[in-house]
Amino acid sequence: MGKEPDKLVLKLLREMRGDLGEIKARLDDHTKQFKKIRKEMADWQETSATAAGFAMHANVRHESVDKQIDELTQRIERLEKAK
Repeated sequence: MGKEPDKLVLKLLREMRGDLGEIKARLDDHTKQFKKIRKEMADWQETSATAAGFAMHANVRHESVDKQIDELTQRIERLEKAK
C-alpha cells in the first residue's frame, strides 16, 4: 500500500504531460494561423493603400485636366471676342 500513492501521482503526471503535449501542439497551430492572418492583413493594408493612392492620383489628374480645359475655353472665348 505504500507504493500506491506514488503510482497515483505518476499516473496524474503522465496524464498532465499528455495534456501539455496537446496544448503545445494547439499553441503551435494557433501561432501559425496568427502569422498567416497578420501577413494577410498587411497585404490587404498595402493593397488598400495602393488603391487609395491610385484613386487620389486619378482625382488630382482629373482636376488638373478640368482646370486646363477651363483655361483653354477662356482663351478661346477671349480670342473669339477679339476678332
